[in-house]
Amino acid sequence: MSRVDLVGFAAVEGVWPGIESALASRARPQRLTGTELVVAVPSGAHAARAKLDAEAILDELRVSLGAPAGAPSLLRVVVAAADDGG
Repeated sequence: MSRVDLVGFAAVEGVWPGIESALASRARPQRLTGTELVVAVPSGAHAARAKLDAEAILDELRVSLGAPAGAPSLLRVVVAAADDGG
């Protein structure tokens, strides 16, 4: 079982607002385990968009994070209830 990377996740959260490829799918980072980033989206349609945009999202993250070793290289999309906070 892989461990959750809290330090790496904090870095992802810090740059996430600038990840334009994630805007259309309304994806929100949920956790980083190894090199797998799990993002939540509000619906199946948004999940389909996030899956289409996965490589672009990961590329933007690598650039924004300075491509550190262990940067996310796999994106898993889950549908989660939308929060009313934004």
